[in-house]
Amino acid sequence: MGLTVMTEKSKPETESQAAPTQEAPAANPVETEKETAIAAGTKPAAMDVITSSQPMPVVFKEFKQARDLKKYADLSRKALLLEPDKIVKRRLLKDEDFLKSLEALLKTAPNDEESQQMQNSALDFVFEALNTDMKSAAIEVLKNVVADATVENSAVNEMDRKVLAGVKAEALHNWAAADPSAESSINSLLPGPVSQKIWANVKHQHESNLGESAMLQAGQ
Repeated sequence: MGLTVMTEKSKPETESQAAPTQEAPAANPVETEKETAIAAGTKPAAMDVITSSQPMPVVFKEFKQARDLKKYADLSRKALLLEPDKIVKRRLLKDEDFLKSLEALLKTAPNDEESQQMQNSALDFVFEALNTDMKSAAIEVLKNVVADATVENSAVNEMDRKVLAGVKAEALHNWAAADPSAESSINSLLPGPVSQKIWANVKHQHESNLGESAMLQAGQ
């Protein structure tokens, strides 16, 4: 039986000779902490009045349906709607073009009290539309808000990202509440880690609320 000559090429690699495995780069703790802070967001309805030296964003300033949005906001503040008020509100809640136009307001950070109020009213309208025949159209608006990647963009002002994170959290909460089967769609739309953290926060809050509700019922 002949001897097998081991050349340099035919020698098996030792552990020290084996090609080193590349480890995934460690997450930047500073960036992760910042993403978490942004994902916590700022609930639009609870925001302090925004003040800025910058002009109102064009999306708000040139919003063509501003008059109808103001009508809706005025009606929402009334404790009792008279019949003419009800007619106006029913008309608005059947206007799909108006509903779709609100999407732009939900994807833009306000920078003053007026634009903030417009965004809050737009949110309220979309959420109310979830309980009407326009539910499908309202969900489409919320889908586009959830998929919007502005909160992921580190080049965007941090406060703007927090405000939009708050809007996204509201959108996720109300969409999931209106459609219990929405989770798979939501997961496929989330554009990045900040949005994923927002969704995780929303689910955690929902589970906490369910737990508290169960405890209250058990105590009755």
